[in-house]
Amino acid sequence: MADSVLTFERVTLQIDGRTYLRDVNLEVREGESVVVAGLPGCGMSFVLRLALGLPGMDGSDISLGGRVYVLGKEIFQLGGTQLQRLRRRIGSVMRDGSLIENMDIHHNVTLPLQYHFRDSMSWSEIEARCDALLDDMELSDLGRPGIRPVALNREQRLYASLARALIVQPFLLLLDTPAAGLSPRRAQRMCRFAFRYEPEFATPLPGEAPCRVPTRVVTTSDLGSYLKFADRILVFTADGDILDAGDAVSAQASSDSRVRELIDCEDCNEAELAADGSNINAGGEHG
Repeated sequence: MADSVLTFERVTLQIDGRTYLRDVNLEVREGESVVVAGLPGCGMSFVLRLALGLPGMDGSDISLGGRVYVLGKEIFQLGGTQLQRLRRRIGSVMRDGSLIENMDIHHNVTLPLQYHFRDSMSWSEIEARCDALLDDMELSDLGRPGIRPVALNREQRLYASLARALIVQPFLLLLDTPAAGLSPRRAQRMCRFAFRYEPEFATPLPGEAPCRVPTRVVTTSDLGSYLKFADRILVFTADGDILDAGDAVSAQASSDSRVRELIDCEDCNEAELAADGSNINAGGEHG
């Protein structure tokens, strides 16, 4: 049986007096693609942020109960250096992509390597990884010097953010509503990259075990767009619990109103673009 990559043990999360998760148990195993679906504003994105140690939450009143494990390590018991080492092989794309506006796209995409591996990789090796990703995404022009995020449309920003997450060949890929705001056809292409694409690079990351197939956890309100890509579907309920709806076939056949609401929702794609309580102080994390 595959090893557990992400585990919640009776996790309760309260922020600024509001409870988002209540006594949640969760296990995501190596190589799984798990979709966590919930209504906009429910706080489902905290599932992703907990896996990173709740970055960007300075100034918030946080109450956390239970335990969160990543690769068997209790994330909130790690010291700063240990947490950074674990995070450097976790790729994440949060709601707005979190690109750094005063950096061009090439530097945005390569930022995790510059931050974590600058002493052990040559600049040519770093550039080659960026070029390979943008070529595969048919966006090689974005790698030219001087092209900044302000010049990109929403779809291009999402791909640039995904490229930045994939450049470290992560063992865990966390994606918050990656296809929100795209047309159905473009959303399906984005999902194929997010769920199926496995980048190949000429040289491995120094000192790191190779990982071609990441474990994926994706949050969304538009469950219908993601069904065929998911190995397992979890539904974030109104009381802060998580319901396991099984695989795509089981979810589509479900008569549970909480599952059906998310599959049949016609306006969820647009609703995902609105502000979400789970996105408090969200920012790009590279450490």
